[in-house]
Amino acid sequence: MKSILQKLVLVVMAAGVSFAATAQTTDTVTVNPGYTNQTFYSFSTGTVSSVSNLDWDLGFQLRGYLASILINSKNNVRLYKANKSVADWSTMTAADTTGILSTPTNELFNSDTSWNFGAFNRTNNPADMFDLGWGNYDFMTHAITGDSVYFIKLSSGVYKKLCIVSLANSIYDFKWADLDGSNETLGAINKTTYAGKSFVYFSLLNNQIIDREPSFYSWDLSFAQYLTTTPITYKVTGVLLNDSITAVKAYPVDVNTASSVGLTFDKAINIIGYDWKTFNMATNTFDISDSTVYFVQDHQGTIWKMIFTGFGGSANGNFYFSKGTTTGIGQIENSAIKTFDAAPNPAHSSTRLILSSEKAGEAQMQVISMNGMLMSSEVIQLNNGLQSIDLSLTSLTPGIYQVLITMGNERQITRIVVQ
Repeated sequence: MKSILQKLVLVVMAAGVSFAATAQTTDTVTVNPGYTNQTFYSFSTGTVSSVSNLDWDLGFQLRGYLASILINSKNNVRLYKANKSVADWSTMTAADTTGILSTPTNELFNSDTSWNFGAFNRTNNPADMFDLGWGNYDFMTHAITGDSVYFIKLSSGVYKKLCIVSLANSIYDFKWADLDGSNETLGAINKTTYAGKSFVYFSLLNNQIIDREPSFYSWDLSFAQYLTTTPITYKVTGVLLNDSITAVKAYPVDVNTASSVGLTFDKAINIIGYDWKTFNMATNTFDISDSTVYFVQDHQGTIWKMIFTGFGGSANGNFYFSKGTTTGIGQIENSAIKTFDAAPNPAHSSTRLILSSEKAGEAQMQVISMNGMLMSSEVIQLNNGLQSIDLSLTSLTPGIYQVLITMGNERQITRIVVQ
């Protein structure tokens, strides 16, 4: 009869958990010639979807509490503060654009470090947690009421005035019109219709909702052309992280032996970004930065090693790279506690943590939300060696959580996805 330890070893082996880096495999992602597409990518499954990046004007955030609203800078949509309140909407004329469109400080851009700050959110007061830029959150009603008017330049070159009226009962209400007030049009988006996604999109030109994103948990990276504002404002073509994915850049390193041990992962979505390549004027091709590795931790906590090997430019829109997993899920290699897997993951009502400890004793197991909220805490008994711990998830709402196991100065963090 196999011992419990032997059975756990077989479970770990069956889960495919490695104790060292796996071999790198090559992959290619395309955003099409002219960078016309946005491509959503998963390290574990490859390209999830590739969709046109030219058919939308606004992106409305569906997850979280910040009600971020994006503009499509790829498609040359531009947004300006009108320096008017919603009370001025009906009396505004085209003359109100005088001096506004030519003043650089009035133009608003999406953040390229966080999905939570679209162009409409960039006028918020950081000291006021209820100020979302385009409107204010009411703690009593849980509604956001718009307080600002904007000028927006569409990809056609036409200017409109625009106001986000409110977000209440999960419905975004907004309106837009010609600068003289004519052709006023109302729009509405019900967030609940698009559950499980980060953003839903809208075309002002066609008065059309565009459902173009795959489900939130299905992708890790977005490959696309976008606008950066550092150090100057210009279009770049690169890679942005999905929300809750973390990454770190290692440079200069030996790409063959580089490890993520000791590196600090960051949630800024532009950790990979665009500057791993430079255009060579002499050869009309792109040079790829050498001695550079990106480590990316996905939704399941697996750490991937990503090395760019080429870029095709606007001729084909191809990104070339190699990838491979490194340590097991959540593993901190210099810790006496090693978490090898959580199964099932994603999970619904419960999951089982498989881990190893170099010593026996009491430890604390905490479940923490991605917002840093402590969801549960309990004392557990760890044995010396390989073992499993059952974890109930019934009190958790769907989302991503961190499980922190601490024994003295030793700790281990594992990410789990609750469905």
